[in-house]
Amino acid sequence: MGVFIEMLRRLVYTIFESLYRVEAVGRERLPREGGAVLVANHQSYLDALLVMWLAGRPVRFLVAASIMQRWWVWPFAKLTRAIPIERHQGPRALLKALQEARDEVARGGLVGVFPEGAVTRTGTLLPFLRGYEKILQGTDAPLIPVAIDGTAETAWGRLDGAGPSLRPPRRGWKTPLRVAVGEPLPPDLRPPELRQEIAELLIEAFELRRREERPLHALAIARLRRQPLARLTGDHASHGPVPNFRLLAGLVALGEKLAPHYRDDEAIGVMLPPTLGGMLTNMALAAAGRVSVNLNYTSSARILDEIREEAGVRLLITSRVFLEKANVALPEGLELLYLEDVRHTIGRLDQLKALAIGLFASVETIEERLGRTTPASLDETAGLLYSSGSTGRPKGIPLTHWNMVANVRAALLAIRLPEHARLLGALPFFHSFGFNVGLWLPLLGGIGIAFHPSPLDARGVAESIRTNRVTHLFATPSFLGQYLRRVDPGDFATLEYVVTGAEKLRDSIADAFEERFGIRPVEGYGCTELAPIVALSANDARGPGGFQRAHKPGAVGVPMLGVAVRFADPETGERVPIGKTGALLVAGPNVMGGYYERPDLTEPVLKDGWYSTGDLAHLDKDGFLHITDRLSRFSKIAGEMVPHGRIEEALQAAAGESDPCFAVTGLPDDRRGERLIVLTTLPLERARRALEALTDEIFDLPGLWIPRERDLLPVEEIPVLGTGKKDLQRIRQLALDAQAQQ
Repeated sequence: MGVFIEMLRRLVYTIFESLYRVEAVGRERLPREGGAVLVANHQSYLDALLVMWLAGRPVRFLVAASIMQRWWVWPFAKLTRAIPIERHQGPRALLKALQEARDEVARGGLVGVFPEGAVTRTGTLLPFLRGYEKILQGTDAPLIPVAIDGTAETAWGRLDGAGPSLRPPRRGWKTPLRVAVGEPLPPDLRPPELRQEIAELLIEAFELRRREERPLHALAIARLRRQPLARLTGDHASHGPVPNFRLLAGLVALGEKLAPHYRDDEAIGVMLPPTLGGMLTNMALAAAGRVSVNLNYTSSARILDEIREEAGVRLLITSRVFLEKANVALPEGLELLYLEDVRHTIGRLDQLKALAIGLFASVETIEERLGRTTPASLDETAGLLYSSGSTGRPKGIPLTHWNMVANVRAALLAIRLPEHARLLGALPFFHSFGFNVGLWLPLLGGIGIAFHPSPLDARGVAESIRTNRVTHLFATPSFLGQYLRRVDPGDFATLEYVVTGAEKLRDSIADAFEERFGIRPVEGYGCTELAPIVALSANDARGPGGFQRAHKPGAVGVPMLGVAVRFADPETGERVPIGKTGALLVAGPNVMGGYYERPDLTEPVLKDGWYSTGDLAHLDKDGFLHITDRLSRFSKIAGEMVPHGRIEEALQAAAGESDPCFAVTGLPDDRRGERLIVLTTLPLERARRALEALTDEIFDLPGLWIPRERDLLPVEEIPVLGTGKKDLQRIRQLALDAQAQQ
């Protein structure tokens, strides 16, 4: 009987090896003899077979009895002597299963556990359960963590509602799977800490995707060629979606005309709104091996000149019509190249030739024709973005092709875009959120996108969403506030998902948006330095297979696969336990390599691959990330750290306003160290009543946190940046100017 089982096992492994190609790191850490418990994240029904194949010896997995009863699972479960476990049958049945697992480990066998208790249907790690602790209790057997990546994207995964955007790239016909095995862990490790270890180990597994991936433009070309007749992309000027073959032709035709203007420049400035022209320009620059520097057209001429000088930008690709409409003041020393002029040089013969090249030529041929002189690499810079400058001079943030590709792949897993999804591309490309979800994510995922040149044009945004049947809206809370006032409810009837970033989503905005449009916006979180997404809230997974949460009020989502978070004491830098608030650190393939030409700024925030975001945050028991406030948005008053954001939220609630009408900053104070200044757009009498209301128990604010009435400062508007964030530097300057006049 043993020989027969071994033959069946080898047959199963042969079939597995013929279908899948496994990349693994740390495989030598799996014990070749002796008892141990293997704990792994659970992405698909393929995971148990994958771990057993990797271990090279039998592994008995704890499997839900309801799953074992399925006809296609039962033979495999019997073959591998899986241990049935059913939590709904009471504690006695549960203890019996755990005791059987303990006995197996004591006999020197391997036991496999999926502590999430279910296959992920949300694309992220689920909360971990405690069963593995009972198995190891009182033993000296090792606890081996195993991180699995890639099986969720196979037919055996259960990603709820996901469309073809998750189809993995492959070289050859085998599907790639990735595994990372970690060092043995203490058997008494609590579930939150074990989940953290798996999350960090997933960085190593996710990093193995590099072997399958290619630079952004190459992936985009391959995706467009896969569906040449599909009409996925359009803008206000194209009069409807444009077929993919025309995008390919446009990329080649435009790129060939741009190439002679590059000279020996590495960095090329771009000042274009989110349009088809802006997308094709960025694609052409990537294919040509140039670094696109998308400039913020809401910045002053002084800031633009500082960026021009630091990045070495000589050539600026822009639009004559756009510059006139946006009324942009450009610095001296730029050579301007207008897209309108370039288009006029593209004749019918050029278009036909470009179409043939775009459809049939190799990517290397396209790169050469568009101006590339060296082989493309995932490690070269795809875009040099500049921070918004909310707290000072903008910093250059170079993001590589791999930074962007890894972040896009993780985002597609987290959002689980359905086949019919269509995005609104209104966020500017100089904003990292727009550079990702408005440019490269739809190209790499084969997702429809309708461009609109400005997110501030509420009526135009509404028309674009209505006419293009947009389903997914990415915005900032400030933009949602404008839509509340100017958009009819029917215009947003097609929306299925609304996510905000760049600033905190207040309950007042979320409540008002849900009441008016019937859909509640959720939050995501990221930084430009992180390409930019760290965590995303998504639609919950519901169905016959169960329910899994993908968003939670007050949270910014669950950290994406391949991205890990830690928390440190803001003063000592010491690591704090999971669940406690601390300074947020992030690691993963999305982390930048350092600020452009500024090692002095890089060294304090980037250590051993962990980037310090400058935010205070914590993970709750379900693994959701909560952002408390920015470290820079605190005042130290009488020795106590006072958060500006918390006070602003309380004032907004007290005033009953959804639109931002308060901004808090701190100024030096001889007696208490700092004092709070409150900028307000409300009439002073209403602002005073809101301030007085903060003493109410409902707000639960210490007396030290409540600003004084004399520190109310009326302003016409709260200063904001082009990204929608509050301009903290300008806010503080207004407070300083008012103090000087007193």
